[in-house]
Amino acid sequence: MSARAAMLLAAPFALLAFAMHLGATLWLQPLTWRIGPLALGLLAYSGLAAGSFGIPLAAYLLLTRAARQRRPAWYLDEQKRRFVAGSSPYSTGPLAILSGWFTGGLVLTERVPNEEHMRIAQFGVVTTISIVAALGLLILITLRLLVNRPRLILTAEGITVQVLRGRVETRWDELLPGGPPPPAKRNPHTLVVLTINAAGGPPQPQALPARSLHIDTAFLAATIRCYVENPDRRAGIGTSEERARLQLLVSGTAGVPGT
Repeated sequence: MSARAAMLLAAPFALLAFAMHLGATLWLQPLTWRIGPLALGLLAYSGLAAGSFGIPLAAYLLLTRAARQRRPAWYLDEQKRRFVAGSSPYSTGPLAILSGWFTGGLVLTERVPNEEHMRIAQFGVVTTISIVAALGLLILITLRLLVNRPRLILTAEGITVQVLRGRVETRWDELLPGGPPPPAKRNPHTLVVLTINAAGGPPQPQALPARSLHIDTAFLAATIRCYVENPDRRAGIGTSEERARLQLLVSGTAGVPGT
């Protein structure tokens, strides 16, 4: 399974978490009312609520375990002559499932008067608003998974970071040699590169969204250093031969993992 497929797979599991949360409230919660004492009944319902989130999450993590691992490899877009690191499902997928589960709690519910049953609350327009809000959030969750952002692209000209609201382009000759250094910890939140200040002042830091990218951060840093310090290699960016050479140079391995 590819990282992109793992990202898209989070959508049905987010919907499942939504349905299980709402279902636990409507149909399973009344069963806990018969459990005494009250504290034990509350504990039982808490377990049901946790299970409505934990079951979809555990199933997703199990199915996408390999695909969520950030590997030292670029996705090769040979047609456009570029290397690409797309959005990572590592945290985005579980967060989408958590958001879907949370959305299930937005739909207003109530106990049926004088009965041991739950139903969608009869609050008129307020209930309608809660349902519309829940559906809107589910749509936003799905759209977030469909949009492959952030995304980092390497070309012979430089680095492009695409985010939801636009893009930031940096030419290779704008970056200071020697950086970025290897990250102090595995897959940190950001990776900082230094750009030359055109006004002659101190170098300007630029943060790359490392944790959100589906690529090992140490490999990403080494790749950028390689092309900043070796201008003659930039023309090969976006070819299978250069990707293999880069893999050998940066990671010292004999092959390129699948993407």
